[in-house]
Amino acid sequence: MTIESGVRRIIVGVDGSAESVTALQWGCLEASLRVAEVVAVLALEAACHQVASYALPAPRSVGGSWGAARDVLRRSVSEAITLFPDVILRTEITEGLAARVLLDQAAHADLLVLGRTAYGPDPYRAAGPVIRACLRASVCPVVIIGSDPMAPKIPPDPKDAADTKDAPHPAQREPERWQRHLEGTGAAR
Repeated sequence: MTIESGVRRIIVGVDGSAESVTALQWGCLEASLRVAEVVAVLALEAACHQVASYALPAPRSVGGSWGAARDVLRRSVSEAITLFPDVILRTEITEGLAARVLLDQAAHADLLVLGRTAYGPDPYRAAGPVIRACLRASVCPVVIIGSDPMAPKIPPDPKDAADTKDAPHPAQREPERWQRHLEGTGAAR
């Protein structure tokens, strides 16, 4: 899906985390392959969205939060620009709930790219609410980046490999913990 001007567009959600920076770099790499522009979007949630609907929000300096958002976006974009100087990279800060802002931007995009932060010891935990909302409602394909895909892959040393004739067939292996969990939910079908 391209917009009227014929420019392909990749939307990347940025929040300043290492995963969102990695997602931005991946989006720039993909844009260089697709001859597309990248729009780095940072959603700035208003104070009224951060409290219960019946509570009065505490007064907050509006200028400070916009300034901090600009700094986060600037830091996130700076490395991607140096790695991919030929990619057109625009930035946008929009006030609103993150999922709604990203979905609105993705309505006129070819791809939505998000970084998934893995907290805790379980790297296979469920995605957060923003990712779930985008996966559920986006009109364009959504790519979730969980780790640094640009890190150099170190091939395994053949001397360290075990004898493969004694290894069980992949279908006979014990499933991973997250796979066993999915089997009971019907999601593995």
